[in-house]
Amino acid sequence: MTSNDGPRSKGPLNNSRSKYIIIIGGCLTGLILAQALRNVNRKHPEAPHFTFDLYERDSHAFARGGGWSLTIHWALTDLRNVLPMEIIERFEDCLVNPEAAERKDPGNFQFLNLKTGEKQHIWPIPLGAASRVARHKLMALLMEGLNIQVSIQKLMRCLFADLGSKWFKGLERITYPTDSTVSAHFSDGTNVTGDLLIGCDRANSAVRRSLCPTISQTNRLPVRMIGLSMERPLSDIQKCLAIDPHFFQGGDPDSNVYFWHSFIDLPRSADERTTATCQLMMSWPHCKGFMGRDEPLEVPESVEEKLALIRELSTGWAALFKELVFGTPEDADLREIVLADWPPQKGAWDKHNGTVSLVGDAAHAMTMFRGEAANHGVIDVSTLIKRLGSTLGESSRVTLKEVIDDYEEEMITRTRPAVFKSRQACIDANNFSSVNSESPLISRRAVKD
Repeated sequence: MTSNDGPRSKGPLNNSRSKYIIIIGGCLTGLILAQALRNVNRKHPEAPHFTFDLYERDSHAFARGGGWSLTIHWALTDLRNVLPMEIIERFEDCLVNPEAAERKDPGNFQFLNLKTGEKQHIWPIPLGAASRVARHKLMALLMEGLNIQVSIQKLMRCLFADLGSKWFKGLERITYPTDSTVSAHFSDGTNVTGDLLIGCDRANSAVRRSLCPTISQTNRLPVRMIGLSMERPLSDIQKCLAIDPHFFQGGDPDSNVYFWHSFIDLPRSADERTTATCQLMMSWPHCKGFMGRDEPLEVPESVEEKLALIRELSTGWAALFKELVFGTPEDADLREIVLADWPPQKGAWDKHNGTVSLVGDAAHAMTMFRGEAANHGVIDVSTLIKRLGSTLGESSRVTLKEVIDDYEEEMITRTRPAVFKSRQACIDANNFSSVNSESPLISRRAVKD
């Protein structure tokens, strides 16, 4: 099976029947874009096709880990509209807590006092308005296409190959052979030429560096964070489930430390599995005087030091939250999460006559404190696909330049303020007194505020 259930081109076609799209980056948004293109081709078999290949710099799908969990909320309808039916029909397989979904319990959005356990702020999540999914399950679903039973790493490679993906393809530079073509040159000495190149290559995007080298660097925020995932016995998580079936967060009013707990994978009651996969994140303000220290506190290098630090930071918390931190296994994979963002600017890069653009984190890197990054990535794909769809049909005179101009106008208008809101949410999360009804940390989410 090819990338689009039709003929695949290795370069731009000279006829009007096809456009070849180069997707750089196999992250979540890149996979959604690839599946969306397949879906367009299936829905319009008589129209010109979009052939494509997906190029990824890593060695396999989960070289950076499987990721944690995420909430699809205001982008849920768009996600369902762009994906093929066989993917949508299995979307519920990716749910973090399938039994909560079946009993129609969406949970609450709440912010807790870590010292007392009291709920500082809470509002119910409307039924059907959001889905909490495990990132690794969603990525695996989006990569499906070949029914091959092999080891997990080989399976991911085979499934990813079905989307026309190329592994170990680190982008080195982009050139423009003609006014209507674009070439990607890779670190292994190969290159490919197409009609359109889309950068989906995460927050530190190589495509973005090529387009706007002087301003492509992300802005690191004055907050430091440690994150981890771990298996916990089901008997140990009942108190967490009593707070919320999906996630909760809170702050320490004395130290301004922020804490996040969520489930990544909860087994069903009838399953034989006896553990749940959980995610913890803790962050603190990067400033002098924090916790009595003369200098700003950086994330330690070793796992042992990281573990000792998060235990120190949680001293004095209410029993449940302290137990969650102190119950972290000695061999847990604690990682620093660099908090940085990049607000897009209109006119910041040359679109080269509509042959290149950015999608997802590559276009608008933002912190996770409003849970909107993936949602904006979905809307990016939805908007781009709609614009590309307008080029279909022999009577269409819409050019790729017009497609990219329209797409980027909408995308930047929508996401630039979203990046700043997520930045402020990050700052507020680590300043307990700033968390109020006006704070973007806990204000209700909408596609455009």
